[in-house]
Amino acid sequence: MSAGRSADERADAVLRAARPTGLLARLKAALGFPAAIPAEAMTLARNSRAGAEGERRTAALVRPLADEGWFGLFDRSIPGMHSANVDIFLVAPSGDVIPVDAKLWHRNDEVLPVNGRLFHGEKDYGSVIGSVRLETTRMRESLREALRRRGHTRPVAVTPLIAMHNAPVAGGGFILDGVRIVPADDLVAVLRTMAGRPDPWWAETVAAVASTVLPRYEEEEGDRR
Repeated sequence: MSAGRSADERADAVLRAARPTGLLARLKAALGFPAAIPAEAMTLARNSRAGAEGERRTAALVRPLADEGWFGLFDRSIPGMHSANVDIFLVAPSGDVIPVDAKLWHRNDEVLPVNGRLFHGEKDYGSVIGSVRLETTRMRESLREALRRRGHTRPVAVTPLIAMHNAPVAGGGFILDGVRIVPADDLVAVLRTMAGRPDPWWAETVAAVASTVLPRYEEEEGDRR
């Protein structure tokens, strides 16, 4: 599955579920009148579309790193989390892991830390940090356990990162509760500082195990409503 596809599918599913299907709706459609979709569903669909676009933009930025010894997995399920996915799971040339959460937020407000919480302008997005931390913990535990089962006891560093498109990021980037938030324009430069000492065998091993631990993300029908 390519980057952003599940978010696009989620938007399509929201719109399908919200579209009226009764006799009156069919009559209006036959007369050429568009179906009225509730504002809440439209907002959810727009947010999913924005998420998909952010994932695609981020994937396009990081894909060239493959020539520098990086490995990337896109739109993957997270073990033990029913409806969560990791946008981009990167393995650095050293074997260190950087899960990247892509965000595309409007440019009118700055993204900044306020009293230990993430804000976009005056809106509190503290739950984003909590979700990223929980997802990172699940991925770290699952990856380390899978490596141990294969006889690898070497520790793996897992550092979560949020790539922010459009919205300006305070200070050019900051770390909040262990999660690094950077402007998307600086993402590749930041990642290169996190590459570590190259260890091609170990990086390939971690990537191969991760590809089995994090299967391609597929929403169940019930998750799309």
